[in-house]
Amino acid sequence: MVVGACRPSTAPTTTPVASNTTPPSPAPETEPRPQPVDVQSTGAADRPANDPEPCNPYIAPRERKAGGLTVHAPPDPDRRSFPGRIRNHVDGGLSHDSTRLWIGPQVPGFMPLVDGTKELFLLEHEGDVFVGLYRDPYGASSCDLSTPRNCDYSVQAFNACGDALWAFAIGPLMSRGDQLEVGDLRYADGVLYFNEGCQTFARDANGKCSALVAFDPTKGEVVWRTKNLISRGPFVVRGQYIVAGYGFTHEKDFLYIVRRSDGKVVGKHSLKRAHETLVIEGDTLVVTTNSDTHQFTMSGFDGPKPKLTPAR
Repeated sequence: MVVGACRPSTAPTTTPVASNTTPPSPAPETEPRPQPVDVQSTGAADRPANDPEPCNPYIAPRERKAGGLTVHAPPDPDRRSFPGRIRNHVDGGLSHDSTRLWIGPQVPGFMPLVDGTKELFLLEHEGDVFVGLYRDPYGASSCDLSTPRNCDYSVQAFNACGDALWAFAIGPLMSRGDQLEVGDLRYADGVLYFNEGCQTFARDANGKCSALVAFDPTKGEVVWRTKNLISRGPFVVRGQYIVAGYGFTHEKDFLYIVRRSDGKVVGKHSLKRAHETLVIEGDTLVVTTNSDTHQFTMSGFDGPKPKLTPAR
């Protein structure tokens, strides 16, 4: 959905990260106001006179702050030695009294950095759609480190012109109100995928955690939910399938190939340790654990028989 006299730009389709708050309060007159920066200009030379100027989502203030989050344009580099068990685009503690620095893709200037007490945590980008995941810090309002209650999450989507497309809370979509956390979220072909990762050991939730969920944001409906213990941390989308993984200390560790059309598991591969990151490089899936790295050749992911073959 595009509104107004602008048209979405053909900006590079790198995966942006969400961040935004309500517009920052004007700086005192004695202080210089931050100037917007065109971090990733799309260029519009030789555009016909009757063609509206394209929207540029990469114009943003040099610095924005909201809650405990600081976002710079351009973003700060990711210097984390360990990304953590859940995929995110912030560096810093997850408690409300900690400070966090945005280290993900460029955040469009129109995206809010906060949603109530929730802060921008992850940014997805497909075509002209920007999707931000917001997470409540521990001790802010909905959750704390002393109980297994789920933290609140929400999602907001905008087009390249800054028009709101849809927004919803993830809590009502969860299968239970405790023992769960969002370990990753991806947006592909109009469908939102996220997992209900176990907060700790699966036994603490009686094994009822770490399902992968497909949600249609335009219809407001859950399309499917896999069985439990399929997806705990980062996962990746490739063709008609999702590669996810589950494992933890003193638990068996696996990679799973999940069919996007119906959530059925169509492949399973054991690992010595649970994965920490999954990255697709060409036709290779790179899997890192806390002790080593594995590579799998990906084939058949656009057909009925996807396959992960350990690289020699």
